[in-house]
Amino acid sequence: MTEKSYIEQIPAAAISDACRDAVSVLINNHPDNSIIGNLESLFPQREYKIYYTEPGIGQLREVLDMCDQSRITAIVLCSKDCSEIQSNDISRGSFVSLISPGSGSGDNTAQKLLENGNISEFSHIAWQSYLYDPSLLEQTRRRCFEELRLGLVRKEISITEPHLRASHYVFIDLNSVRFCDFPGNKYKTPNGLYADEICQLARYIGMGQNIKAVFVYGLPSDSKPDDVSLELTAEIIWHINEALSSNISEDPSIQGKEESFLKKIVSMGREGQDLIFINSSVSGRWWMQIPEVKTNDNLFVACSYADYLTACNGEIPLRWLFFFQKFNNN
Repeated sequence: MTEKSYIEQIPAAAISDACRDAVSVLINNHPDNSIIGNLESLFPQREYKIYYTEPGIGQLREVLDMCDQSRITAIVLCSKDCSEIQSNDISRGSFVSLISPGSGSGDNTAQKLLENGNISEFSHIAWQSYLYDPSLLEQTRRRCFEELRLGLVRKEISITEPHLRASHYVFIDLNSVRFCDFPGNKYKTPNGLYADEICQLARYIGMGQNIKAVFVYGLPSDSKPDDVSLELTAEIIWHINEALSSNISEDPSIQGKEESFLKKIVSMGREGQDLIFINSSVSGRWWMQIPEVKTNDNLFVACSYADYLTACNGEIPLRWLFFFQKFNNN
């Protein structure tokens, strides 16, 4: 690597609090290290550093623990699946998002996440009906988890931002990108996310307020440095890091920060309940204030500008209803 590179390779054992000068640690769990060359060909738009490491066999969990203890975001590049990720690699009470086309062709990531008792909130983003086992989809809904079909994402991609903003862990299946944009797609399907859409989702991930680790999987093990699939993977990682480098922490529930937020109250009519939205004057992010009836507390849930507009049009946003019912479920 050159002296001017913004990527510095370090041994896994060197990860510590001293690594906080970097925006992330890129953990290469893929059999090839060509990703480094592809990343170094992309120009960072801000001053930041990425640490790069290659864990030994069976060391992935240890490396993830070190990143977590040092409070630095881990980006894990895997091969065909996330088989090494175990239930205890995810902290109890975590919010998790999965970007994948479904549950077919041997990918059991969705099933494993749904069975993980440490996950309190789960979102499945950009799934496609013909690639998703209906029984698994029903299980998602029965557990009061959220799901956004590809068609909804295509219609308004910004609706994914609140889901990704709240996530501690995000899993990106590269096979969610259509074949002509990602030739390594094992489904070889003509449908899926466009290359620019997966990069936009990657930016939302990097803008997240809780993000601990991102797992990028589905890159073929025989990818060459000039493959379009490898180049797109590098661009996805680049977008995550660009967003991490400029991200700001915001929480409307913290006392003393009220001047940074605008409260907008939407009346739902004489018989309806007023809905309260919070808008950051710094980043433009939106939250909904959800009342918890039993405790008389208010919970702040990430939402989109579209949710606010829905309320202004006299309709209760589905996301507000979803969390109101979830928080007040007897």
